[in-house]
Amino acid sequence: MAPDVFDCVAAYVRDVCGEGPVCVHVDDARECQIKRHPDYVKFRSRAVAARAARKPSQLWESMVSMGRMSDMRGDNKWRMVVVDCLTPFLRARSWSISREFYCDLGDVRSDMFEAALDVWEETAKGVPPREVPTLMVKAAISAAYRRANVHEGESSTSDVEDLLMFEEVVMDSTLKASSIIHDADPRDPAIVEQIRGERTGALWQMYGLWEVVNRYHEDLRAGRRPGLRGILATETMLARTWVTGSNFYYHISDFYPKFVAIPAAAEALGIAKSTAYKMVRAGSFPCLTTRMGSGIQVPTEALMRSLSIADIIVHLDDVENGAAHVGGN
Repeated sequence: MAPDVFDCVAAYVRDVCGEGPVCVHVDDARECQIKRHPDYVKFRSRAVAARAARKPSQLWESMVSMGRMSDMRGDNKWRMVVVDCLTPFLRARSWSISREFYCDLGDVRSDMFEAALDVWEETAKGVPPREVPTLMVKAAISAAYRRANVHEGESSTSDVEDLLMFEEVVMDSTLKASSIIHDADPRDPAIVEQIRGERTGALWQMYGLWEVVNRYHEDLRAGRRPGLRGILATETMLARTWVTGSNFYYHISDFYPKFVAIPAAAEALGIAKSTAYKMVRAGSFPCLTTRMGSGIQVPTEALMRSLSIADIIVHLDDVENGAAHVGGN
């Protein structure tokens, strides 16, 4: 018997989470201020217990916030973690609906899964994280009852493999600089990529940040930091990775703090601090927030998006070339 969609989600989540510690704050236990983290089995148990208590849960708020952050990176890991932690509340209902209305259990669960993901997409803006799990469960159960009223000859068209594929990431990049590259076609994607990197390096050199950037590059070359991962590689990136033997691409946000406090984010957005806290409570703050310990933080990536600052991808060779050009080397 083929596994149903809930089993597929569970297997997928356990594969991406592995046996190591699970961090719902920054997704990397090594970078988190909170030092104790459970493995996924214990984490899921806590999440299910918190949901069963029917009380506001900081854990679930953090899970949804982390899911939104992962979405921005084109990674559906935490979205699937949320779904997996909700399945105990959907399995029993799917069994009862299947038996009562003589529906195929696999079809019922596929519809529930698809409805839950639709709600996840629909609530990406303007809905407080604490409300999202309840809306997903309600939509899933409604979809199951709709399946119960479908004619017997109709079959489900959902494809589990398609639903579990990683989303493609669309990187926003604009050409706004002259390059040290001469006699090249500026419409060539490879040339555009180099110009972006050179312009970034030139700016960091002019702002006096090159020493910090250079240390980062030394760590990349020495293998102490990972390059860009979890994103759809372009032909140019694949070619350069093959030549260098390493991945020296990274996002410029790697140089910024991963999170900023609400007052700093409010100032950047032109919002009064008191108004910002009210907006966070109402779920109307312009960008994603996440709870860390007793405080609320704003992911830098989310703030950059709200300010229309593109988190571009650059190659360290291009950045160094641009810095050297400005520095007269």
